[in-house]
Amino acid sequence: MTRDESFPAVSDALRSARSIAELLELITEKARELVGAHQATTSVVFGEDWAKAVHAVSLSDKYAAWRTYDQRPDGSGIYRMVCQLNRPMRLTQAELEAHPAWRGFGTAAERHPPMRGWLAVPLTGRGGRNIGLIQLSDKYDGEFSAADEAVLVELGRLASVAFEDSRRSARARRRRDARTRHQTP
Repeated sequence: MTRDESFPAVSDALRSARSIAELLELITEKARELVGAHQATTSVVFGEDWAKAVHAVSLSDKYAAWRTYDQRPDGSGIYRMVCQLNRPMRLTQAELEAHPAWRGFGTAAERHPPMRGWLAVPLTGRGGRNIGLIQLSDKYDGEFSAADEAVLVELGRLASVAFEDSRRSARARRRRDARTRHQTP
């Protein structure tokens, strides 16, 4: 199956997810699989409160030693630029380390899995408002390419629609439940 052939299947799978957590896991796995990277992280933050953000991580066997790593992004790393600008970023390892926004994992540096290049795309909600991002590191072969970026941008678009649909459905369920509670004697 080619990347182009897999997008309809990914879209169907995203629509069938029953929760934000399930969506996150699916998007993160698909990102790693479609682009061919050892590390993937997806973060969703509705509003700008990173303390309430939800995350999913997918690591290949190469990074098995870091599977218990659970430090949550706080919105202050280089990925913040992707969220603020709502634009993808693709950097080699040297470009990443030389970037003025790079902080080397801050207080989590000793526990964080090492990065090998970086590709990140924003997730956007209604009106282009940022709701998070998908990040990849350590491509299986070579550096991340423009084609990899295009694939991740498309996955980000599909994911953004799925997140918004999930939130809309949850709001409708809550309204329906509230009406039912008020109608029950």
